[in-house]
Amino acid sequence: MNRKLIPYLTAFVVFLIAATCVATDFFEEFEANYKVLDQDLLNNMGEVAAVSNFVYQKDVSTFTLKEGTIHLLRYVHGRPTTAIFIGQGHASITIPSHTERQGLLKVAGDSTVDEDFEILFVRMADDFDLKLKEQFTFEQQQLDWKMFQPAKQAQGELFFKSNIHHPRDNYFQLLRSLYKRAQDGYFWADFNRWVFSYDPNRPECIEVAYEYQGGDILATVGAKFQQQENKVYDDLAMSNIPYATTIVSKTGDLYLSGTDGRRIDMASTTVKMAINADSLRFLSMYLQFNLNLDSVLYKEKRLNFIRRKTFEFFGLILPEYVYQGDTIELNCFYHGTNFDHFMPYVDNPAPCLHNLTFTVPKGYNYYMPGMSKSEKINGKQIRFTSSSPALYSKFFFHAYAGGIEDTIPVVSDIGMTLNFLSAKHIKKRQQCYITHEKYRQSITDAFNYFSATFGPPPNTFVEYIIPEGFQSMPGMIKSPQLACVTEGGWAALGGYDFISGNAVARQWFGSTMRPATNREKWTTEALPEYMCLMFLQSHIKGGTYYTNIYARRDSLYTAQGLGRDLPLVIGDRVNTFTDEDSQDDYLETIRANKGIWMLHMLRFLMYDLETGSEVPFIKFLQRLFLLVNNKTYTNADIVALAEKYYGEKLDWLFDHWLYGVDFPTFKVTYSIEQRDGKFYMPIDVTTENVEVNYSQPVILRVKHGDGSSTFKRETISGTGTHLELGPYDIKPEKLVFNEFFSVLSRDDVTRK
Repeated sequence: MNRKLIPYLTAFVVFLIAATCVATDFFEEFEANYKVLDQDLLNNMGEVAAVSNFVYQKDVSTFTLKEGTIHLLRYVHGRPTTAIFIGQGHASITIPSHTERQGLLKVAGDSTVDEDFEILFVRMADDFDLKLKEQFTFEQQQLDWKMFQPAKQAQGELFFKSNIHHPRDNYFQLLRSLYKRAQDGYFWADFNRWVFSYDPNRPECIEVAYEYQGGDILATVGAKFQQQENKVYDDLAMSNIPYATTIVSKTGDLYLSGTDGRRIDMASTTVKMAINADSLRFLSMYLQFNLNLDSVLYKEKRLNFIRRKTFEFFGLILPEYVYQGDTIELNCFYHGTNFDHFMPYVDNPAPCLHNLTFTVPKGYNYYMPGMSKSEKINGKQIRFTSSSPALYSKFFFHAYAGGIEDTIPVVSDIGMTLNFLSAKHIKKRQQCYITHEKYRQSITDAFNYFSATFGPPPNTFVEYIIPEGFQSMPGMIKSPQLACVTEGGWAALGGYDFISGNAVARQWFGSTMRPATNREKWTTEALPEYMCLMFLQSHIKGGTYYTNIYARRDSLYTAQGLGRDLPLVIGDRVNTFTDEDSQDDYLETIRANKGIWMLHMLRFLMYDLETGSEVPFIKFLQRLFLLVNNKTYTNADIVALAEKYYGEKLDWLFDHWLYGVDFPTFKVTYSIEQRDGKFYMPIDVTTENVEVNYSQPVILRVKHGDGSSTFKRETISGTGTHLELGPYDIKPEKLVFNEFFSVLSRDDVTRK
């Protein structure tokens, strides 16, 4: 341990000893009840009853126990938290949201749930048990082997048990609901390959999940939405999520050391939080899983919390209820290493102010937004602050323990200096080394392109270019100088310009973006990547832009072929949609690549076929840049902005590409006919893999015998469209259907 840190740690320990832990008796009871929820079921004492024609409705779900036996088990406060039904039953679940029906269809092969079952597992903190006891007589009985064996074989609790891929601790969520046990309390049901859950303390409290493949350890969430009473069903309204809390600011004091300068010996972060829920005593918070949470203080008292090993989630228990409109402060103490982001966060992704103080080893170089001049603390440590008016959801920094060889300044076209760092440990002899000349020119070209399009990057006055890593922040462009991208397929995609363009684009579309919910997360991935493609199209002559478009189209073909296409707006959710041959998550692939294609299609909707002008689309991007960096935005905001610059409604576009699934297959047949001295081109288009109300313009190019071409934009509707082009004075030679790849589709074009 760093000896200079000992006085600070000693003071920290004394402070924690002085901060008496509150509500100890309550927490001891809570911990004991937490363990009850995981008791083994065999020989567990409970109650049993024969039931028939019992109907239980939980929001959008209806469970009918036609005939069988039900066991009530694992009692907390004198009431059961587990139920097992064996017999004949039926479940029906109606999904009220169009986009969530599309998601469930892809996950489970059906957009509704309507099937019989023989075993039903229930975990509950609502009135399910009371409703049963109103109709049936129960008697005490242990769950014996005869009943336990089929229940165990059904693995009915597998998807409830804690898994590091779960965003929350199901045990904590059930138990917090139990302390306010009511009709709208926690309810979780497993039957066949389905899981239905209702958690009143989840931002979107209803989830319908499915065991996508036999042997999965996770149930893939196909549908997620708010409870019926909120009546949030319209696609454009799905982002109106009632988050329980909003972080207003984070103030941190961090002591760093380690060979890489990134080990947190101690961090003390004060999280200022606004309460949005009617009332709260239990709070859901998160901290990257490999950071150890030591203590949390509230009003100078230690709080009790539950955090399972390797979980980001931790559940806090306040000493009293707080109410809507209150603002509270929580002081989190933690330490660790090998982290990505290092600040506590909540479900609500709203960005907030960060005011940070760093105490670091002398001689190390740190880069982050809003750094102050450092001050000497002692012979081995320095201290500096980081403070900026910009709002961030997550904060990243970069450290160089080995120092910097030199810094090369390059002045950009707008007069902003780009400071290129030369790291001592990156050598010319290393594999995939990008020369200084190529590296600096590529990044400078990208910076000049984006500056010309959008103006100066937001919240930035000077840029440092760091030759490794990817997590950029304002004024900190991280673009690796060791990158194997100059040969083969990577060269066709743009070589190093592909890497630099992506890194630099995030100065405009990056950490200062303000998505309202995870349903807008696609924008944080698709926008910078699409802007990179536009840079490549401007910077590199040839078909580099379209090579990238093809590659991303092929990845979407693969996802669709595997039945793993999902709506863009679903955000993050528990899933097993992972490519077995790589670490790439299909959700991430869809968010980036389908998002890029939607932007590409929008671009060519606004494209002027007569003049080749792209002014409306460029203006749209410029306004979009201002929108996403200056206000909390939803998908509805993006739709409205696109419609403004298109000049008409675009619900038909976004219904399919933002809120829907699949892409069309166009089977096109055409002929060339001569009538009355003129030439005509009758065209028949059969459309597959779309809903009956599908409609979208497609750009057509008619190539004439004299080498000239005529462009036409025609709308393809429903499952079949007939149209005719002409008359033409010169005989056409060929029809190019879907010119500029104006629609993401599979095209089969045949001339009769």
